[in-house]
Amino acid sequence: MIDLHLHLDGSLSPEEIGKLAAMNHVAFDSQKVRLSVDSSCTSLNDYLECFAFPLTLLQTEESLSYAAYALYTRIAHQGLIYAEVRFAPELSLAKGLSQDQVVAAVIKGYQKAHQETGIIGNFILCCMRGKDNHDLNLETVKVAKRFLGKGVVAIDLAGAEALFKTNTFNQEFELAKALGVPFTIHAGEADGPSSVWDALHFGASRIGHGVHAIEDPKLVAYLAEHQIPLEICPTSEVDTHCVPSIKALPIREFLKAGVPITINTDDMTVSNVTLEGEFDKVIAAFDLSDEQVKTLWFNAVNAAYLDEKGKALLKKKLEERL
Repeated sequence: MIDLHLHLDGSLSPEEIGKLAAMNHVAFDSQKVRLSVDSSCTSLNDYLECFAFPLTLLQTEESLSYAAYALYTRIAHQGLIYAEVRFAPELSLAKGLSQDQVVAAVIKGYQKAHQETGIIGNFILCCMRGKDNHDLNLETVKVAKRFLGKGVVAIDLAGAEALFKTNTFNQEFELAKALGVPFTIHAGEADGPSSVWDALHFGASRIGHGVHAIEDPKLVAYLAEHQIPLEICPTSEVDTHCVPSIKALPIREFLKAGVPITINTDDMTVSNVTLEGEFDKVIAAFDLSDEQVKTLWFNAVNAAYLDEKGKALLKKKLEERL
């Protein structure tokens, strides 16, 4: 099992958040703090509100290391063999840490989980959509370059897609290309096909979500021709009102067109999901064959930000599981 689209701050369990709160001497009542979405969620912007409290706890090296350790350990016990966990270093600077310190802390936590469980993982650093944070984003790109191959494999652009259009973040991705930092971009989730086109024009090698790409046949053909993976997160797509139901996801259409789609969790706690559960939902909704499920698994291997040796190792591990 491989998860390529997994947010650290949206995937910490209530128990882990409780421990983080205690570490930070902060009162925490799981009944009063909104960690998961419910029927009142009407958009991606509402969905993002569930990140607010966990983020307040991810402001020290100790907390960041624990969070990464706890998440990687938990998903290892769920049967995952590889995960690319993403987070925004610029959102953990409230207590004086530098972005370098933030990234070093999460890598330390992962390394401990790896030693104890054997799970393999890497991090994707998120630039954030916003009005006045380009300097912070540019620093994130530079930090990614400094840690590239040392626990970091790519950058991303996350946040309120409909409010802050993809095409306004050209500086970040021009710098990433100049530094040789690979990138995926959240696109086609809360905005239409034009957002995906913008991400591709920047040079994105993967697309986070990308569901609305189905509305543009030329875009679908381009994704298939160039084998650009889509990181689809089924329950999250419903929670953010990207689609009305899992059955409304264009899974069959993308598979038929030859687009290399992958299945991921996005935010395990916010959407209250596991990767196994997401696969179960997709298999049931679309009556997928064993061969189609294998295609989804190996799409994830091929899409991972790993070298050929790393991908060969994942393929071997996956074949052993299958």
